[in-house]
Parts: sequence; structure tokens; C-alpha cells
Amino acid sequence: MNATSAGGGCFPLRLDPRTKLVVMGVIAITELLNGSDYFTAAVAAIPILLLLQNRQLKIAVWYIVLFALGMLAKIFHEELNLPMIINMIAVLLIGFVLRLAPAFAMAAYFVATTTASELVTGLGRMKVSRKITIPVSVIFRFAPTMREEFRSINDAMRMRGIRIGAKKFWRNPTALLEYRIIPLIISLAKIGNELSAAALTRGLERPGQHTSIAKIGFRPADVTVLMLVTALLGITYVLT
Repeated sequence: MNATSAGGGCFPLRLDPRTKLVVMGVIAITELLNGSDYFTAAVAAIPILLLLQNRQLKIAVWYIVLFALGMLAKIFHEELNLPMIINMIAVLLIGFVLRLAPAFAMAAYFVATTTASELVTGLGRMKVSRKITIPVSVIFRFAPTMREEFRSINDAMRMRGIRIGAKKFWRNPTALLEYRIIPLIISLAKIGNELSAAALTRGLERPGQHTSIAKIGFRPADVTVLMLVTALLGITYVLT
């Protein structure tokens, strides 16, 4: 899946996978370095803007709402005198949303706009060990395959009336586990083995320089995005 098909936009950015990895690393690290609300919002704005330009509107709106609720909860939490246990839970939830949600948003953009071939090629040019490249390649192909398999099992069980709230479910609640979870686990184990074999068949384990049909490289869009990210975070950090 490329950026055009993933986002559905007319003019999506075609960023190099290494650029997206750098931006994702910057977001994950800088979010933990400064506690300012303005800096936190600036970091969160980066993946949200990338999602919006790629026309991933549903995911972008979801993260905007989640982050806004986290900011509101942080503001009102400081004014409330909560019991210790509830206060600890609230602090953990607020911290999770404000600190980790931007990284997850960037990961959603990365997965939607990067193919497995582009990722493997990018990691290869970064001189990453194949001990890391091969598992990453398998995992990157595993997630969408798992999602499709789960949907297929759900559709099959729904046709048989095995779903939460149906009569068959109340008569035998364990049927949900037996007919959905167990087939999914078996399918996932089989899929994992097949993807591993496919990766090895493509020669990922072979030593030496590899070739790829995926065309990646740093373009003006990559330089622009990196400069804008640096400027946004730098200016916000200085001002706060």
C-alpha cells in the first residue's frame, strides 16, 4: 500500500521511510523531555498534520479528540483534590495520552504510507542488521494479514449466529472462545510460519548487497518536513 492508496488524497507527501522513522523517533523522545503544555501540543501537532494531509481523516480526528480530552483532564485534574488511588490512576492515564498518543499517531501514519519493501530497503540502506530487518519485515506484513483473518472469522461466525448478544451466545458463552479465538490463534501461527518462509525465500537472509524494486530516496519533501519539524519544536522549546 503506497501513500496515495492509503490516504486517498490527491497530493499526499511521498516521504522516505527513513525520514518517517527519524520523525517518529524525535516525537517519541522529545515528548518526554519537556513538560510544557505548549511543547506537548506542538509535538502532537506533527503526526496529526501528516495524517490530515494524507487524508486519514478518521484517525486524525480520533487522535485530536483523544489529545484534547487529555489536555482538559490535565487542566481540571490540577484543580481537583482526588483520593490517592484515583489520583494515581488519573495521572497515569493523562500521562499515557499526552506522552504516548503522538507516537502512536505517527506510527499509524507510518504504517499506512510505507510498504514492507520500502521499509526493508530503507533499513538496509541504514546498515541495520538482518537479524532485525527480517523480523521487522515479517511483523510489518503480519499485522494487515492478521486483521483480514480476524474479519473473515468474524464474518463466518456471524453467519452462524455466534456473536455477543445472540441466543447461541447466551446458551453457550464459551462458543465465542471456541469458534473465534481458537481458529484465530491457529491461523496466526500458520500465517507467521508462511510469512517467515516467504521472507527467507525472497533472499533476505542472503549475505551481500540486495536489490529492490522499491524506489526510495530523500526528496525536497523530506528536507522540508525535517526542517519544519525542527523549526516547530525548536521555536516552541525556546518560547516555553
